[in-house]
Amino acid sequence: MRIKKSQLRRLIREAINLPPADSGDFRTVPDSETDWGMGPDVIKDPKRPWGSEYVQKKEDSYSDVIQMSPNGDSYLVDGLETYIQDVPSQLTYASGFEMSDVDADNLIFALETQEQDGYVELGVEYKNGKWSW
Repeated sequence: MRIKKSQLRRLIREAINLPPADSGDFRTVPDSETDWGMGPDVIKDPKRPWGSEYVQKKEDSYSDVIQMSPNGDSYLVDGLETYIQDVPSQLTYASGFEMSDVDADNLIFALETQEQDGYVELGVEYKNGKWSW
């Protein structure tokens, strides 16, 4: 089934209780009224509007759970869809901690190994200057 852009806009407006586009009544919906399906903790942090419920970031450590995306063609790193070859660089960006080439290769290998079983859910952690999973 194909949906036109106008139909999609109408459905989104209905879902968040906005008036129809042609009504002339344009109001702004405060963030407190909509959570966009991400939960209240994510909305409170404007630096991470996409978020991941698994991320724990501190000054000297970082942890996350990398999961297979709903489409099965990429992975969720810090809540963002990322292709396998970009997972190490996305982790570096999200955490602020560098990952060596050896660690990056090992991480990709671990993700590919889990993918062969049909689903990926891999906990990663940076602690005491080392990456582990």
